[in-house]
Amino acid sequence: MNEIYSELLGDIAIFGGINQETINIILNDALLIQKEPNQYFFIENDIAENMYILVSGEVEVIKNRNNTQYPVTKLHKGDCFGEMAILDHYPRSASVKCVNKCTALQIDINCFDEIYQRDVKQFALLQMNLGREVCRRLREANELLFQNEIENQVSQIISL
Repeated sequence: MNEIYSELLGDIAIFGGINQETINIILNDALLIQKEPNQYFFIENDIAENMYILVSGEVEVIKNRNNTQYPVTKLHKGDCFGEMAILDHYPRSASVKCVNKCTALQIDINCFDEIYQRDVKQFALLQMNLGREVCRRLREANELLFQNEIENQVSQIISL
């Protein structure tokens, strides 16, 4: 599995600067998970112990409120999801559902402990990269919230 997915991981921002030895640790520990359309990788509020790298297919991130599902975004090949579990150890903040047939690498939180034991600098770089990805997504969310607030204010002015 290492050779097949090593190149994929090399193209993903959270693995930027990570050496081949560390990539091999990740791939040796990773599970290849396949899901059919409408199956879930996880459900909002599930206990979170791993993250995923989408190898093929498309998933939809969904939030549930008052028994209604609201789509948040769609993710594609090379995107990661569930990475917040690696950083904060909280339950899942959203559900991830397959739009079509999907294959993903499942990376268990214990893999990060192994990386820490073997090479603390690689561990720190990986944690920093994960933090950058979460920050990137937070900036996108903040921009969407800001745009929504502006639209609401404009709508209120027009309705006056």
